[in-house]
Amino acid sequence: MEITAKKAQKKKLEFPRPFAVMMILALIFAILSYVIPSSTYEMTQVTYLQADGTEKVRSVVDASTWKLSEEDLSISFMQYMTSPIRGMEAVPDIIFSIFISVGCFYIVNETGAIVAGVGRLIQKMGDRKVLIVPVLVTIFAILGSTVGTYEEVLCFIPILCPILIGAGYDSLLVVALVMGSGAAGFAGATVNPFTLGVAQGISGLPMFSGLGFHIGVLIAYIILVSVMLMAYAKKLEKDQTKSLMYEMDKVFIENNRVDFDNLPEFNTTRKIILGIVVGTVAVLIYGVLNYGWYFEELSALFMVMAMLVTVVHGKGINWFCDTLVAGMKTMVTGALMVGFARAILVIMNDAQILHTILHWAAGLVTKLPDYMAVVGQYVFQCLMNYIIPSGSGQATATMPLMAPLADLTGLNRQVAVQCEVIGDALSNPFTPTAGNIHAGLAMAGIPYVTWVKYWWKFIAVEYALGLVIVIIADLINLGPF
Repeated sequence: MEITAKKAQKKKLEFPRPFAVMMILALIFAILSYVIPSSTYEMTQVTYLQADGTEKVRSVVDASTWKLSEEDLSISFMQYMTSPIRGMEAVPDIIFSIFISVGCFYIVNETGAIVAGVGRLIQKMGDRKVLIVPVLVTIFAILGSTVGTYEEVLCFIPILCPILIGAGYDSLLVVALVMGSGAAGFAGATVNPFTLGVAQGISGLPMFSGLGFHIGVLIAYIILVSVMLMAYAKKLEKDQTKSLMYEMDKVFIENNRVDFDNLPEFNTTRKIILGIVVGTVAVLIYGVLNYGWYFEELSALFMVMAMLVTVVHGKGINWFCDTLVAGMKTMVTGALMVGFARAILVIMNDAQILHTILHWAAGLVTKLPDYMAVVGQYVFQCLMNYIIPSGSGQATATMPLMAPLADLTGLNRQVAVQCEVIGDALSNPFTPTAGNIHAGLAMAGIPYVTWVKYWWKFIAVEYALGLVIVIIADLINLGPF
């Protein structure tokens, strides 16, 4: 009987590892290249003003130029096998930014400043420690809403995991706080130049127009996510074994335990270090909004932060280098996942089926009655992010089609932009085609299938709120046009 049980256990199927998931999805799209016809839109240059008054030029599809390709662009075996390598070649800035940011914040974490500061904050809250949830939700959401930080904050996952698991919560809550809150911030984008800015620029709208409405959306999502995650945190406070990650977190905490009875001293040095971190975030926000800083500049800023922290901590150049590398080592799997996820888009571009899917989907929206236009655009954008898991990439691909379509159906372009912004944002911590969610889950040791079981209820509620928001935007004729 025991032998039979052991055999059954051995035969039990396991969910594939993240790298395997990406390769399987890439294979599916490679096979689809033999079924879906190849097509292209011609690209055209669009120039628009950014918030700082400078001009930005971006290549977008010309909605009137769609045509089927006469070539056979079905994916070959070699194209499929090289797709993850070419995927990594396509996003080196993101991959190296993840390595740098994680390594730099690993240095901050090694000083004990974050454990001492956050640990004492949780300690002082006592029975009200669940209030740490809305605090963190608000911080990460505002960063997403304003400067579009997402991959850059993944480094907080390994930092917060031992603290919050030790406080009676779990790793699922940590990933939700960092990535779920960041996605909520993207949905409530106020001055995010990478999603809202690009979508409005392509649509011919004044940059960051409709700010009052967008602030309202941000507040709504902060409240929703805070309430949902606080309810989950309260559930864990009563019984931590209810967590889907309880057994795995128990193993993790054995080697990374934060002892709340013996926290590091929150001395002047550690307070200065936390001040440096806060100052870095302030400079980051200023640089992104005023100078258009992106991955290279943000990585350089984090390096400066780490160097200052090293000096204040009283360590030398060798400690800085060794600790930086040690931090980067923890991120190898997660960073490479970004490139492997990109392989799917590489396959679709090789086969030229991305524009076919885009054209078909847009065609379905055009067939809806005018009063359903806003619902059609919202559903379209929500689904497109599972194929194009990039905010600026999705805006570039879809808004040249959706903005004129909005004109034809009597929908304001600002409402179409709102559909794109929310549709892009909410699936970010869920879609299997996005490398950043796999990177974040790898940091916390969470299997993707476990995350799906946990997060699907949350994202369903977020989608419902998003639908209500875009319908309200349509009813009030959110403009200027």
